[in-house]
Amino acid sequence: MEPDIVRMRLERDVAGLSEVMRSGPSPHYVWAVDLLREIGGREAADALLDCVDRPDAYPKWLHLHALSALAELRDRRALPRILKDARRGGPEHSARVARLYEDLGAIGGPEAVRELVHRLGDPEPPRMVVEAVARLRPPEAVPALLGALWTLLLRDEMFAVETLGAMRDPRTAPALLYLAASEGSSPRLRKRAVLALAQLPEDCWPPPAGLNAEFMLTRALRDPDAATARPAAALLARTDYGMEILRDHVHGAAPWKPAEYRTPVCAAVTVCAHIQERPALFGQDGRDVPNLVALLGERSVPMVRRAAASALGAVGGKAATEALLAALGGDRTGDTVARALSALPAPPVRELLAMLADDAREARPRRRGAAIALGLLECADAAPLLLDALGPENYRDVRAAAADALGDLRHEPAVARLSSLAGDDEEPGTLRARAVHALGRIGAPESLPVLLTAVHDPSEPVRVQAAQGLGRFPVREASAALGKVASTDASRDVARCAVRALGRMGAPAVPVLAALAGQFRRDVGEELVTALAECPGAEAVAGLAALATSPEAADVRLSAIRALADRRSPDCAAPLASLLTADHTPRIHFSALRGLAALDTEEADAHVLTYCRTKGLASAEARAALRDVADRRR
Repeated sequence: MEPDIVRMRLERDVAGLSEVMRSGPSPHYVWAVDLLREIGGREAADALLDCVDRPDAYPKWLHLHALSALAELRDRRALPRILKDARRGGPEHSARVARLYEDLGAIGGPEAVRELVHRLGDPEPPRMVVEAVARLRPPEAVPALLGALWTLLLRDEMFAVETLGAMRDPRTAPALLYLAASEGSSPRLRKRAVLALAQLPEDCWPPPAGLNAEFMLTRALRDPDAATARPAAALLARTDYGMEILRDHVHGAAPWKPAEYRTPVCAAVTVCAHIQERPALFGQDGRDVPNLVALLGERSVPMVRRAAASALGAVGGKAATEALLAALGGDRTGDTVARALSALPAPPVRELLAMLADDAREARPRRRGAAIALGLLECADAAPLLLDALGPENYRDVRAAAADALGDLRHEPAVARLSSLAGDDEEPGTLRARAVHALGRIGAPESLPVLLTAVHDPSEPVRVQAAQGLGRFPVREASAALGKVASTDASRDVARCAVRALGRMGAPAVPVLAALAGQFRRDVGEELVTALAECPGAEAVAGLAALATSPEAADVRLSAIRALADRRSPDCAAPLASLLTADHTPRIHFSALRGLAALDTEEADAHVLTYCRTKGLASAEARAALRDVADRRR
């Protein structure tokens, strides 16, 4: 008869688990060690130590497992044995050799650190030694780690740099700077080196290096990958010299500079983005704004012009405002400039209103930009001018911007004009879609019939915007229409928008979403799980359960189970439990088990205990679920 180690764990029966260790059937004696480790405390540690001290009285090799358990409990009585095995090379299999050094990393202390530092001096330090050092982060290991760095780089350069970063010690900075600056570093290695430098304490910057640390970061600043360049810019901004390098990269990007001396586009964009993030560091003495203004000209590439406009919007001031107003008519940068104007600390509302009112032909680009900026500013004074701009006598791009702005203003008097535009089949589909989008933003009751019609429009952009807008009307007509679209529309994008809109609608949409789960459409599966997860009530649980168990929904089954588990609602117990008895993959079982263990109900706990008794405790997930139940019963 197999021992009931589940009961022993619940009752913290150390004596019973100790007996299982000595004479229990396989693999129960191994599980008993794991459970004693989880129980912890002196009595459990003594039982494990007895296995270590008298290995012949226990099943073969079990004392090695008990030794690791003691290390994880940080019981220093295990240290002499771990050190002894480590110094003689351990048993004759590599997995145990690796575990010895993991044990040293777990138990820590001066003796363990000394052994690990000693092994770093080997011609080829084992990876698990380096991992243990990174876990403990002992300052005394840094010189040895740096000495082993070049050997480690040859074997696994990313692992070596990640280890240096984990130490968070200023003494690693010169090596990391070298790797960031070297032409021989791969882009991935350079990125990892810069990220490791960013983890160093700010108060130790700049670190000592053969060259100036700031100069050594220049190559990283010019890296096309923003994930490398942005942290390099942040590091440079820590010092006055670094700030000058950043400013030089803005000044050097001016279009009149010879091409061979000009700052690379990616670097100029990076510095502008950093200025936008931290405007307080720039613009104080007037040096930065002229350099940024110079980048707004037509001779600069659009990417640089957009980045400079965003930076000017963050810095602000009279000169920045004037430059942005002058640049508002740019065909390829107008939207960014408009957003920058709206972000200014003191937006030029009066000037923007004047531009919007100017219906001259040559003012068309500025008029469109002014409409965008005023909409973002939610300027109510602009509403009459925006309504005029909707008229058919205006250019299409101006009308589209006016529709968007009226939506931003939530201007209800515009509903009639926007509805007329949305339903006019003679107008382009893209323009009608903007009108539908504005109607959805405004959310006036009289917009609902228009949106219900538009959701079946031949134009896909119109249907997309109508589906999004209907999500703001939590009524039966809207949810029914969205359900039909989600199940029948030929466009995957439209169907997905419909499901997402139902998810935002809340309780009125739950029956529709549950019905969609029963009539599963594969290309909206993830959106359906997300929508149901956001809805309350038993019907949403039933929908998720249907997705979790349906063969047709296999692609989203795991997502549905996780959504059920995350609800932590008692009505999830039955569907989660049904998954434990079905023939599913371990991942599905473990997700269901985690959800049941979190419910904290008698029913859910009973399912967890039954699973642990029938399926065993070989998995960490099963032991974690049992631990949750046991901890609640203490």
